[in-house]
Amino acid sequence: MQGIDRKAIPKNLGESYRRGRGIYADLLGRPLRSKPLLHRDAAVEAVPSPHETALTRPVPPAGSGVLELVLDSAATMPVAAVDETPVAVGDGTVFVVLPAGPHVVDVQSGAAASPVVVRIEDGATATLVWWEEADRHTVRFGPEAVDALPPASRVYLYEWAAMVVLVCGLPLGAVNAFSLDATGSRVVLAVLAVLILALIPLASWRKRERARLAALRLERQGPAQSTPVRYPWDGADTPDRPALVGDRPESLPAFAPGHGALLVRSRAHRHLWKDGDGVVVRDPELAALRAAPPRVRIDGLELPATWGNWWYPLRPGVHTLEFEADGTSERLECEIRDGEAAAVRADAHLYAHRDADRRIVREDPRLRLEPEEFRPEWMGDPAKRLAYWN
Repeated sequence: MQGIDRKAIPKNLGESYRRGRGIYADLLGRPLRSKPLLHRDAAVEAVPSPHETALTRPVPPAGSGVLELVLDSAATMPVAAVDETPVAVGDGTVFVVLPAGPHVVDVQSGAAASPVVVRIEDGATATLVWWEEADRHTVRFGPEAVDALPPASRVYLYEWAAMVVLVCGLPLGAVNAFSLDATGSRVVLAVLAVLILALIPLASWRKRERARLAALRLERQGPAQSTPVRYPWDGADTPDRPALVGDRPESLPAFAPGHGALLVRSRAHRHLWKDGDGVVVRDPELAALRAAPPRVRIDGLELPATWGNWWYPLRPGVHTLEFEADGTSERLECEIRDGEAAAVRADAHLYAHRDADRRIVREDPRLRLEPEEFRPEWMGDPAKRLAYWN
């Protein structure tokens, strides 16, 4: 997002949302993504919790380590939690003292996505960087920062030239084709032919260049790629257990013998204002309202779940998925085949705002559950892999 100020706040946010209605809702008016709560002052603030939390590096007691959590937002005020317990809200660096062992860390801003399972070592410090890009929708979460700028390439010049020839050149050529006796028309057609002949040999280069750029982008995202972790986090890594795969998995879990899998991709969009201008001076209480984790039941059996992407091994056959979020639920039947993965997308839209008496009101949750196409072989194609997981 080169040239965009990540910290810029529109003067009239309501008007900007109306102009960008297609970004936040589809043609039927159904919400697509959140209208985030933006802040003029989003400095990080520790939240009272059972964990020792500080803005300066602490000295952990024996049997404990430190989680250094860096929150870099784009004008929003994210809320961070460890093991479902909020520890900080705002933009900055916070330190959390945790017992040695695995812990689940998640950060929610305009949306709630996959958490990260981090292992805390005795006396050591583990670092996680949460980065929200300028579009306030794309997030990177991993052990180090990720370069958000696209790789430099001249392929975009080629695509621009091809678009100009297609949109402007071909209609102009069609018009001049009816007056071939005029010298000017013959010149225009000759120039157009030369441009088309020059672009044709470069078509194969464009394909190779886009593949190179996709591979380079995937390589740059390496620090933000997640390793699938089986549940429970400290249990045996057996292929018949559910796994949290993360937002951008570096690989997929192996299929259990005689099993297929259901990939559930869920995301909670946090609409933290309603019928207002959306920009507040500072409201950490409203910003700290986390989207509670969903409940997932398959054939009536409740399974472990968080927001994000989960892999559920299942026997071949038709299974009933029930997804519940904030009191509203949807059902969907899924056919699972041996050695294959089916995918389901769940999008929840959760609303909270302050009423006339400044009380926080939660209301009108919406949930959409629908199947989507997914092929495990996409993981071997950088372009298709980026298109699906990003």
